[in-house]
Amino acid sequence: MYMKLMIGVPTGEYGRRAEFYDYFNALEKPDGTVIMFSHGQSPAKNRNVIAEAALDHDCTHVLYIDDDMAFEKDALTKLLIHADKDVVSGLYLMRNYPHYPLALDEAYDDGKCKFMFLTPDKTGLIEVVGCGFGFILIKTDVFRKLEKPWVRLGEIEKDEWCDDVDFSNRVRKAGFKIYCDLDIWLGHMLNITLRPGRDKNGWNSVYVTQTGQMFQFPQIVSPLT
Repeated sequence: MYMKLMIGVPTGEYGRRAEFYDYFNALEKPDGTVIMFSHGQSPAKNRNVIAEAALDHDCTHVLYIDDDMAFEKDALTKLLIHADKDVVSGLYLMRNYPHYPLALDEAYDDGKCKFMFLTPDKTGLIEVVGCGFGFILIKTDVFRKLEKPWVRLGEIEKDEWCDDVDFSNRVRKAGFKIYCDLDIWLGHMLNITLRPGRDKNGWNSVYVTQTGQMFQFPQIVSPLT
């Protein structure tokens, strides 16, 4: 199967997390891969610029990677096993608690979709109704068939991005199928606050997340050996 890949990273003026570039540089990439970083305030505009460039370079596939993702060096190699699929993503979780998977398994008439629950029976490659943009491989034929702009903001919730859900809905309506490989695990970088805490059992290290959820771990009271 002939393939020419573009890897596109939509960013603001700067990458959100500097360690992202360590993961990106270590990622195994096929020979001839085109790499593009699109800088700007609108994530939808950045993704559209990348897709347009992929078409201009006669690429067969686009891999979008968000600049707050972490991944094993062979994550793309594993994802490319499914290069025959229209759209396929690895598995990652929302940053905010309760950390739903960025895979959607039910679509509603109003355009909204339901997060999939990771029950014990779910594994491997599964068909979904939508997924996030964090680490997603898309055939350029998808863009050729969709109406521009391909990625849009505020289409479902006027005060929310919802660009991934809206894009997924229009991809399905155009006759394409979307998949998620539950065996390709991706990291989603968090912002947390670390503070000390104390309870009846003693001192703790407390992680406070962006949404105020707290997780605590006992403080080490003797040197590790």
